[in-house]
Amino acid sequence: MVAPPSTLHERVLILGLLNRDGALARDALSRAGITAEVLRGMEALCEAIVAGAGAVLLTEESLTVQTTQLLLKTLEREPPWSDLPIMVLTTSGWATDMSLRTIRRLGPTANVSFLERPVRTVTLVAAVRTALRARRRQYDVRDYLESREEIRAALSIAHADAERASQAKDAFLAMLAHELRNPLAAIVNGLAVLDQISPQAEAAERTRAVIARQVQQLTRLIDALLDVSRIMSGKIVLERAPVELGKATRQCVEARQAAAGGSLEFSVLADAHPLVVEGDSVRLEQIVGNLLDNAVKYSPPGAPVRVSLSEENGQAVLRIQDRGVGVAPDMLESIFEPFTQVNTSLHRAGGGLGLGLAVARGLVEQHGGRITAHSTGLGQGTEFIVRLPLSSTAPAAQAEAAPAAGPGRRIVVVEDHADAREMLQALLTLQGHRVEVAADGRAGLVLILQAAPDVALIDVGLPGLDGYEVARQVRRTLGSANTRLIAVTGYGQSYDRAQAREAGFDLHLTKPVDLRELSRALGAA
Repeated sequence: MVAPPSTLHERVLILGLLNRDGALARDALSRAGITAEVLRGMEALCEAIVAGAGAVLLTEESLTVQTTQLLLKTLEREPPWSDLPIMVLTTSGWATDMSLRTIRRLGPTANVSFLERPVRTVTLVAAVRTALRARRRQYDVRDYLESREEIRAALSIAHADAERASQAKDAFLAMLAHELRNPLAAIVNGLAVLDQISPQAEAAERTRAVIARQVQQLTRLIDALLDVSRIMSGKIVLERAPVELGKATRQCVEARQAAAGGSLEFSVLADAHPLVVEGDSVRLEQIVGNLLDNAVKYSPPGAPVRVSLSEENGQAVLRIQDRGVGVAPDMLESIFEPFTQVNTSLHRAGGGLGLGLAVARGLVEQHGGRITAHSTGLGQGTEFIVRLPLSSTAPAAQAEAAPAAGPGRRIVVVEDHADAREMLQALLTLQGHRVEVAADGRAGLVLILQAAPDVALIDVGLPGLDGYEVARQVRRTLGSANTRLIAVTGYGQSYDRAQAREAGFDLHLTKPVDLRELSRALGAA
């Protein structure tokens, strides 16, 4: 097989977008030194793919049933080593119905990523460069296979085995998280019950505080395991909006000061005017939180951690500096790799899986930013610097919080984990609600249809009939006007949330559920 010219290897094929979007995308990529070509129509795009391409950029609106079938037929004719990156411009990431249909049409093995519109030039260029790097590695594999004919079959089998192993790993982590979240939910709800029925004796209060802190730590470990897996496989979807970084940072600092009982000496310095970035507020707080946790973990008790924000060259710059154990020069890059920790026995008691910095770096890069670490050596402390592009758009006004749940709600809880079910029922009953429970999907469906409650809290992973099917049958019978359906589950990925909405759920809560969030959800019923 004769390799196509290198210009064909590297070019980005753009399916003619609405108005002048195609030309604008091409010009933006060209300014970044990336060869791009605009095609008019799916047939022309498919012919260009056969000739050779580095990546494809199109819109989700262009993927009709007919055009998707034509694209799939073209991709199916590609050689085994080829996994052409396809970037789809979408309005709301993976959470839209159209995006879900796109995933189904292209199939689970298609190399599809989503860019939410309006997409910033820096984000578009970063995504395209990442796709082209992956494509170059595919061509390297092709060249190697063609030069070593005798090992082609072995490498193909190894690739399939690796893919299966990766899928098995993701499935295992998701199942592990689900199984761990069930007992955590029971513990969290049990603590809330104790808070309402037990005397607040000093010893009991200290014990509850210890349990609460350890539950929070377990929850963070589970989230870190899942997040690093999603980041490495490109499955994290950001819900972008203008975010005031100073406010998000201050909230993280205050939360950790409260958790530490005031023993930490944080200081936050910020510019006089707000620093607004385009990003996911939850993920931005996760970045700051992970860096703060790392600073505290590797610092002596009571040692100050300095947090500052400034504007430099059109970027928001966050600096978090500690006076802890520091980092050896040869470790400054590797500390951002998963499962890596500073090699010192003095602070092994800090625990952790070595995932916080890996997650932080992945999320920073997804926001089009950069994170670096600086230290003059062991014992000299460490400074982490995060740079994020500023946005000219003002943050949206804060939505009013939903009212707290009043007494007298009729609630059905469908949960197969006995302890979690019992504790949730006890907690809701103490709050003045009338609660009935079921231990599997079929019993839960019958109970909901008979009781027609105000709210049904339904676990997704139920025996007999899963929670999605329960929701579908409830909606077909009762409609959507009376009963509010809330998924309460250990599966918390963006696709799980979209699948819950598609099944008829009004809300998706991940175990262990924050009790204030649950109260707001019940209040909105």
